[in-house]
Amino acid sequence: MRRPAVAAVAATLATAALAGRAFGLDGQAGTPTPSPAAAAIAAIAAASEPEPPTSAAAAEQAIPRPLRSSGLGAPLYEHHAGPERYTLELPYGEPQFERFRASYLTAGGRLWLEAVYERSRPYASHVLERIRYYGLPEELFFLPFIESEYSAKAVSRSGASGLWQFMRNSVGGYDMRIDDWVDERRDFMKSTDGALRKLLSNYERFGDWPLAIAAYNCGAGAMDRAIKAGGGVRDYWVLRERGLLPSETASYIPKFLAVVSVAMHGGRNGLAQSWTPSIEWARVALDRPVDLAMLASASGTPLELLKAGNPELRYGVTPPEGRYAVKVPADYEPAVRKALASRDVLMNVYLHTVASGDTVSALAKHYEVSVAMIAKMNPGLDPGRIRIGQRLVIPAFKDKRPYVAAPKADDGAAFDGAYVVMKGDTLWAISLKYDVQPEILAARNGMSLDAVLREGTSLIVPILE
Repeated sequence: MRRPAVAAVAATLATAALAGRAFGLDGQAGTPTPSPAAAAIAAIAAASEPEPPTSAAAAEQAIPRPLRSSGLGAPLYEHHAGPERYTLELPYGEPQFERFRASYLTAGGRLWLEAVYERSRPYASHVLERIRYYGLPEELFFLPFIESEYSAKAVSRSGASGLWQFMRNSVGGYDMRIDDWVDERRDFMKSTDGALRKLLSNYERFGDWPLAIAAYNCGAGAMDRAIKAGGGVRDYWVLRERGLLPSETASYIPKFLAVVSVAMHGGRNGLAQSWTPSIEWARVALDRPVDLAMLASASGTPLELLKAGNPELRYGVTPPEGRYAVKVPADYEPAVRKALASRDVLMNVYLHTVASGDTVSALAKHYEVSVAMIAKMNPGLDPGRIRIGQRLVIPAFKDKRPYVAAPKADDGAAFDGAYVVMKGDTLWAISLKYDVQPEILAARNGMSLDAVLREGTSLIVPILE
């Protein structure tokens, strides 16, 4: 699992600044000064630099090693000030942990933690319930703080996705589907269960929570190799001191525990407490595909809540084969079930790959919907400029066979006209204008279908009547 880049954290702070608090003015000729948030980012980045490895003996004398993890009891989760209760031992005195902690305790660091806390609110109740279900340390609630900043749609530079940052090749065995319609790494329910099962498996494998959590970052195989290189020592801090862990993993546990030390009892550390209630979610089984916007309108459920609950849907519609469970806030479950009982709000959805000769108007006629509805289902679509290979989501209110354009033969029409290419033109757009297949237009002009048209080039075309 990969942690987000510092630049991504900075972007979050900019978003979370709330009414311009991220950057201010020093009052002198409007000169901008870095905000506390920006200063915190620099400090967090600096804290990420691990201490240089030393010999095990020297390290033991120089740095008091944190104790191993304690038992598996799950403490009550508190948003307000209260007695500190942790399951994991916090490494007070360890230099990098203290640098991270100091960064999170700055004004900007607190602002960032508050923003991520707020982003976690839709999912907090479910994540905590599953942590308790598996009997895991409640501190694991804070792992998505450093994995994804609690953004279900977060994507790392290496391609990891979702709250828990699963790679595409690491979802095997965790019931997460990835296809043209869904990417269930973004499903907060399935990814949470997958991540917690992986963490529990790591703990059973290594017998130590710091090792288990570190292996979530670098992989169990990499941790096995580090332990082997260390002579069989199963202690994260010893392996780290000896320089046997990847650099990111060497910073991962100090950073995670620093977040825990400040955020788990945020009221004691000056964090403003969120009064946004978490959401209790219900799963409603479907037998046909549903458009979330239509379901929201029919049931009175806020669309933003349906989107927050189902971020795995690529197009805002459930898969066309049905047999899917949409997640809805429990308070709206009766209204959603009532709406779904009406056939008016159910719809078929087709994924169409544009082929030669296809037009949006022809697709609309075949599926008996309007061009405007197809455009609405495909944000950014220009109906006059579709291209071969482009994928379109087509809604339909009747069961329809997949659309196949009727083949057009080259009837030998005379290409006696001329067309001067303008900026932005494509063979596809020009072929639509002159009602000719793009392959024929390309062939008559001695070019390939993927040729780049240069502005000012003259093409031969049929004469429009």
